[in-house]
Amino acid sequence: MASSDAEVAARTVPLDADDPRELGSYRLLGQLGKGGMGKVYLGRSAKGRLVAIKVIRNEAVSNPEFRARFRLEAETARRVARVCTAEVLDADPDAEWPYIVTEFIEGETLSRYVQRNGPLADANLEQLAVGVAAALTAIHSAGIIHRDLKPANVILSPFGPRVIDFGIARTADAGSGLTGDLQQLGTPAFMSPEQIESSPITSAVDVWAWGGLVAYAATGHYPFGEGSAQVLLYRALHEDPRLDDVDAALRPIVWLAMRKDPNGRPSAQQLMLRLLGDPSSSNPDAAAAVNPEDVTNVLQGWQLPVPGPDSATGAGGATAGATGPTSYAGAPYTGAPHTGGQHTSAGYTAGPDDATRLPTSGFRPGAGPAEGTVGGQTPTRLGGSGPDGPGTAPGAPGTPPGPHRRSNRTPLLIGGAIVAVGAILAVVLAIASGGKDDDTATPTATGGASATSTAPATTALPESAQALGKDQIVYTAKKNGSYNLFTATVPAGTGEITNEKQITSDAGDEILPVIRPERKTIVYFAKGTDGRNQYMAIAADGAGKPFPLFTTGEAAKLRIPDDTRPSFSPDGGSIVTRSLTDGTGASQAGLYVVQIDTSKVSRIAGAAPRATDPAWSPSGDKIAYWANTADGERGFIVTIGTEPGAKANRLTEGQGNGDSDPAWSPDGGKIAFTRSVNGNLEIFEMDSGGSPPVQVTDTPGDDQDPTFAPAPDGRLVFSAQRPGEDKQLHVLDLQNPAGTDHRITPGNTLPAHVRWNAG
Repeated sequence: MASSDAEVAARTVPLDADDPRELGSYRLLGQLGKGGMGKVYLGRSAKGRLVAIKVIRNEAVSNPEFRARFRLEAETARRVARVCTAEVLDADPDAEWPYIVTEFIEGETLSRYVQRNGPLADANLEQLAVGVAAALTAIHSAGIIHRDLKPANVILSPFGPRVIDFGIARTADAGSGLTGDLQQLGTPAFMSPEQIESSPITSAVDVWAWGGLVAYAATGHYPFGEGSAQVLLYRALHEDPRLDDVDAALRPIVWLAMRKDPNGRPSAQQLMLRLLGDPSSSNPDAAAAVNPEDVTNVLQGWQLPVPGPDSATGAGGATAGATGPTSYAGAPYTGAPHTGGQHTSAGYTAGPDDATRLPTSGFRPGAGPAEGTVGGQTPTRLGGSGPDGPGTAPGAPGTPPGPHRRSNRTPLLIGGAIVAVGAILAVVLAIASGGKDDDTATPTATGGASATSTAPATTALPESAQALGKDQIVYTAKKNGSYNLFTATVPAGTGEITNEKQITSDAGDEILPVIRPERKTIVYFAKGTDGRNQYMAIAADGAGKPFPLFTTGEAAKLRIPDDTRPSFSPDGGSIVTRSLTDGTGASQAGLYVVQIDTSKVSRIAGAAPRATDPAWSPSGDKIAYWANTADGERGFIVTIGTEPGAKANRLTEGQGNGDSDPAWSPDGGKIAFTRSVNGNLEIFEMDSGGSPPVQVTDTPGDDQDPTFAPAPDGRLVFSAQRPGEDKQLHVLDLQNPAGTDHRITPGNTLPAHVRWNAG
């Protein structure tokens, strides 16, 4: 007996005032989700059957390209045999409200299941692999390429896996008439190399995605790890998928499916044969030998548990039958009404709840390391009003990571051409735009995802294959007349550094390096031959060419003053820097947060215009910097919270102290900094709440640029220029500063600007 309309509608989001109440012979009961292309409604047919109805969005109805795409979807989807797919029941692409009707499948998306329960177990994993391969066989047999196979588009129904959503599928027939981004759409974590490079698309892209999907189901991780869209695209082109944790029996098949060359991948039919143990699967003509009964027999043992109560909890905490946004068929409608959702039936997925939605590491005030990739609306500013002058009180514990000072730094000249990543970013705009009908809405700066975000992704940071070790530092040193970047190992105990490696070699000067938290990327300050100061990024092992940052969007309008060190957010997705202009190019000196992926810029309004050398705390909730009440080289140490309306808190007193160079300890409990004492620069340490500073170096000469070792080392490295010596690097153990202070760099290369951790 069918449930009442009231019972069913209670598990959806209510219809908007402008939503239709009927479409053809179908009565609409509520919303299941929305996205760039339109909305999905839960409906009931005249015979009482629950259906999912996908409707093109209002503003796109008059767009011929959108309507053509929708018509093509309806025509091609109805040709797919019902084998591990959702059946297309009806469609009317010519209606005032064009729509397509599919069966409503009870179940939970693979992405949601893995988020809640972890990877699939042995038998279920094999059944998933076979079922999805069977679905692709049916889809490809109809002349269709899915083009967006991902965990959000697989429903774990009571009867086995079901592949859904052909919303960006395109017939393999020639003359579809659709060009440009509509032919290249996909989800970055599962896009094949040929999609990324805008090469001709064949059904092999779905086989690649099948391999990535099975790897995700087996491990709970994307085949190329975590990262921004551009990083994942780069890895898909140049690195091997990460399959070490995939079951040994499946690993060789997944490996074949994810060959870079599409011609070397098996077909979907061959995948099925291989999974079913047929040795003829290597034969290109073996597809005809597939026995549907074998697939049915494999799926007979499907016994995934019914989704538990927690899967029926939406973003607002509502459960089935409760008031407000709720889960239906085991997958929640996420967020406030009309901000996203996850439809658990064929034809549509949208919303931020899905694990395949790529983090673009947008900054969110107050977000810690695990939260920093959550997206939302871009704020016009961060923080609140409040000067850095004497009237502000000391801050609370947990302050930010620190950068560096202005004096005694050599201005940089960078020569030669800088080569960008290039072709791999060709489809990023299509991925990030709201014109796609999937659940990969690009997050922006603070809270809540927008399914129609159009912010372009602009930067794919280069990464080394191997992260820097916990005992490795990066610094500048002068060789052959220029300052370049070096890495080296700081051995325990006494002794000089080892394994020194030069990682940049430009004829100009490259200074003020910072290490991204994942320790695979280094960003540094340079001054271009055109006189424009610039941040550059390079893989931490020196592989590849340096990559310029802040070249497009709002970030390109910033004017970075001489000698400014940036600092990464704990998730590595944003940079805080001093700039003399804002995101529009207007003169407004201060601190700015720049999202690396989107080039969006937000001003920290509570920081003084003279705030310099910001440093982000490991917890992500504060930023430390130094400022002064009048123009000068140094001043006092200040922290400010990253939450909206935060006010600056001065931690050290007295303009005459000449404080600068704040740097955070790995646990965020301490800040080391430089202070002027009797004409010398010395290193001091205080807790992050502003306790009385403790002097940790006390020698003639200048000690500056302190940096802590990663936890749990306990040491600190700094640059020093002692009497009778050129500038060198020194290390000390903070448990015994006087007894452990010793030089670790040999020669006369003037090493400086050292960084050991991300703070």
